[in-house]
Order: sequence, then structure tokens, then C-alpha cells
Amino acid sequence: MVRGGEFHDILYNVFQDVRNLHESEQLQVCCPRCQEQEGLSYPDGKYNLEINTAKRMFRCWKCDEPKFSGSLGRLIRTFGGFTDYELYKSYASVFKDYDGVEDEREIVQVHLPEEMIYFSKMDVNDADHFEAYNYLINERQLTRETIFKYRLGFCTTGKHAGRIIIPSFDAVGEVNYFVGRAYKKDLKQKFMNPKVDKGDFIFNEGYVNWDSTIYLVEGAFEMFSVINGIPLLGKDLLGALFFKLKELQPNVVVLMDPDAFKSSIELFYKLHSIYVGNEERIKVVKLPTDDDLDELRVKVGHDAVLKALYSARGLTVDDYFVNKLSKPYDKRARRSDAYSTYFGQR
Repeated sequence: MVRGGEFHDILYNVFQDVRNLHESEQLQVCCPRCQEQEGLSYPDGKYNLEINTAKRMFRCWKCDEPKFSGSLGRLIRTFGGFTDYELYKSYASVFKDYDGVEDEREIVQVHLPEEMIYFSKMDVNDADHFEAYNYLINERQLTRETIFKYRLGFCTTGKHAGRIIIPSFDAVGEVNYFVGRAYKKDLKQKFMNPKVDKGDFIFNEGYVNWDSTIYLVEGAFEMFSVINGIPLLGKDLLGALFFKLKELQPNVVVLMDPDAFKSSIELFYKLHSIYVGNEERIKVVKLPTDDDLDELRVKVGHDAVLKALYSARGLTVDDYFVNKLSKPYDKRARRSDAYSTYFGQR
């Protein structure tokens, strides 16, 4: 019997590719921190992150500065979803030495890069400044109004040189995160973002109208294609946003990339479980092409985006079967319960 075997399915759900799964208490996965630092959109395939499920600890043998190690709960809380971490806590709570303290990460104060220049203060006669401006206006097809509204900036020097900076402001106007997106073609690392737990904040909460329909999108640039959009910065609904939606229960539309429609369905079910009595407020959009929302706007225009938004709907029986090949630990409970709850069948 593998010690800590109850955590294996959770880890599979978080990382998908896990060595020694259900065979040993010592597991290996590709380190998501290494992937983030190297700017990769896919795992690096090196399996440098080792996890001991018996000791409930992890360590990456490549990440040195800062050292990346700690409790298994911290790992799952950081890179998994809300359900993953809640399930982990329910299993870990039976151990006398578990109190959850090690799982909590210190909230880091985020500051915009010192070398950042707001586009409202750019020098139109400076070629480097104009290159960044040209990227947003011509390649990303953003308007000046959008650029100034969201207080976008750029860096030509320093650690973030060659990157557009998309700040995130909380409800009182304080910076809580930013996305650094490369606009120079020769930069290998596409994104350079702060190392902050994404479950601790709501991206650009200061711009959100909670009394209007909320659009949940994947990335920061998708936010510019809709009114009242919140980027998930991924494919899952994490802590702060989860609890805010649970509390206020506004109309919400899940609008993920075409290759992540299965994730849209899973988010629909998660929202459905907390919108008790208000389930009709949840909708989902399946984009008409293989382009993500931002690409659709750039290639076809805002009319195509509006047409997609008008197609927002509830789930169908066909959507249930799209989601059928789902997560290992909830295939008996969540699939059947969600199906019977939503479609009224047993």
C-alpha cells in the first residue's frame, strides 16, 4: 500500500503527467515554477519537482533562487483549483500533525516595475516608445481609449524590457498584480509576471461592475474584448473570485478559449454548485472558430465578438458528454450529481 496514496488522484488532476503514480510515495512532475520562469506555454519535460506523499512535502531540484519547496498542501493550493485544495484538506485533516498553517503563503506586496512608462507619458519621438505603442495599436488592435483606461505601460530597460505591462488594481485602486507580455519578437520568455498566489486577488477588481454581467475569460488581453471581463489567468476559478461570486451571485458568462471548452463546462458546474436558487444566471459561450476571444476580435472585429456573446446559453446533454472524460477522484460523485442536478435525471 502506497503511503499518501489518497493524494495521488488530486496530484494527477493538478499536473496530469505524474511519474510513479499509485506505485510509489515518491512522485515526479514537471515543475510549474520552472515553466513560468522560462516563459514556456507547456511543461519542460524534465520532472525536476519531487513530491513525497507520505511526508506531504515537495521540492524542485532546479529552482534555487528562490528555493521552491514546502508542504504538499501549499503546492496544491498554488497550482490546483479550489476543489483540489479542499479535497486535500479533507484527507490531510486526519493526520495529527496537520494544521494547514504551512499551506498558507505570505501575501506579497506587488509593485509595478520601476522602469515602466505609462503610454499616457510616452515620447512620440522615441522609436522604442513607438514600437511598443505600435504593437498594441496595429498588432493587438487596441484603441487609445482602452490603453489609457486600463493604464497600460511598457518597459524599454530593466528586467521587463521589451514588455507591455498590464496592471491589475484592487477595489481601492491599489496594485495587486500585473502581466508583463513581450512585444519584442526576440524575447524567448513570453510572460513575466509576479510570483503571487493567483487565488489571493481578483484581477482588476477596481474595474468590475458586480451589478452587471461578468465575463470570465482566460487571459488579460481577452479582458479588452468584452465589457466587464475578469481574467482568470488560467482555466480555473480560484479563492478570492470564487468567494466573491458565491457571495454576490451576479449574472456570469464563462468564455474560455476554444481548446478549453471542457474547462468551461467544469467551471459551469462549479458555479452551478454555489448559485443555489440562481442557477439560471450562469451561461457559457462556445466560440465559433479555433481562435481565442482576442484573436477573434483582431481578425474579424468586434461584431464577431458580440455575436459570440449573444450565443451565451446553459448546458446541453451534448456538453455533458464532452465533459465525461473528467477527473479521477470525482468521476463517481460530481459527474452523476451534476448531471442529475442540472438535467433533472437519475
